[in-house]
Amino acid sequence: MRKVFFGRSDFIKNSAKLVAGTAVAQAISFLVTPLITRLYTPSDVGIFTFFISIVGGLGLMATLRYEMAVVPAKEEKDSVNVAFVSLLIAFALSLFLTILVFLSDFIFLPKMVVNPVYRQWMYLLPVMIFMVAAGNVFQQWYNRQKEYRTLAMAKVINAAGNNMLTLYLGFIGIGVWGLLLGNFLGLLVFNLFFITGILMRYRGSLRFFDSTSQKSLARKYKDLPLANTPQILVELVQIYGIIFLLKAFFPVEIVGWYSLSQRLLQAPLTLIGTSFAQVFYKDASEHYLNDGNLAGLIRKTIKMAAIVAFIPLILMLTIGPWLIGVVFGSAWHEAGVFARILAPWLFFDFIRATISYTPIIIGKTRMMFYISLAGAMLMVIQLCLGGLFFKNATTTLILLSGTLSLYSTGVILWIVNSVKPVK
Repeated sequence: MRKVFFGRSDFIKNSAKLVAGTAVAQAISFLVTPLITRLYTPSDVGIFTFFISIVGGLGLMATLRYEMAVVPAKEEKDSVNVAFVSLLIAFALSLFLTILVFLSDFIFLPKMVVNPVYRQWMYLLPVMIFMVAAGNVFQQWYNRQKEYRTLAMAKVINAAGNNMLTLYLGFIGIGVWGLLLGNFLGLLVFNLFFITGILMRYRGSLRFFDSTSQKSLARKYKDLPLANTPQILVELVQIYGIIFLLKAFFPVEIVGWYSLSQRLLQAPLTLIGTSFAQVFYKDASEHYLNDGNLAGLIRKTIKMAAIVAFIPLILMLTIGPWLIGVVFGSAWHEAGVFARILAPWLFFDFIRATISYTPIIIGKTRMMFYISLAGAMLMVIQLCLGGLFFKNATTTLILLSGTLSLYSTGVILWIVNSVKPVK
């Protein structure tokens, strides 16, 4: 274990900066969440989770994945212009959605049975989608600059803004709106922090803005929207499709319990995994350009990820339901049961996520798309079978966790085999 960690001092040092910020952000969330779960009902959380899933999914797609070229771009001017391409595409999509929302309010929605909360929230949808997309672009830019301390601080600011406002609005009794407005503020301060840093430290890079170069770069990296965007779409079906299908087959409280279990399991692992993945992406890109050999780097990253994820796995398997019921209130005990069921899948998926940039680096995005498509189909089929035939959320999630654990393990093995050095 000592060799795994200390054999990669730069990776550990850079990851540690991000993980430190993550730890503080998670500390804020975990301290506030037991209060939030007593101010908002499982139904409130279910309503919010469904909406924010749409925001998150479209936000990740809004740039057509052009931001993935910000880090590996060879020259600074190319990196700047690819970032602008990403932002312009996201803005155009958000503007289109704004027009669509206003038209739908007059044409389609009056004839449909839609939750009144969603009718009101729709006007914030394009803005929040753009903020998610812009935040992803800014994170890639700071990753390229190796500004890991800045990325860590941004995580803390996001968590503080989100949770503090959510808590305050819950105390004054604003209801489910408190969850949305808290998230909105978190996204806003997250982006403003990045923009302020760019204007203060990287203003000179803005001189590289060139619309002609942007058109050329859009053509150069056309494989990202053509191959990687469909892949991400499929992966988003895996993530957010669960929420949509649970809402279709089961009461909204199930979505609320599932959301909390995911937050407790996935939030710390995802944020730590994102820190690992961001540093891995930078290191792996450099390794691949230098000698093309990623096998050793990937093996060590997998070992590190497994060590980090092992403790949450054991904790949830042993005392998850009791612990969550005590900390978050008896109304949320079922979320602990869900967390125990989902823990094995999230363990393997965390490992997969830390090395998920590998297909982009080695030029196997098309194959990864087919693999992701198979995973999405497995997930949809499994949930539909559970909802239609078993009609029991617990049984459905047990089958889902087992199926996706095997799927994630298969993806990990495929990536490892894809980078084996040629003898």
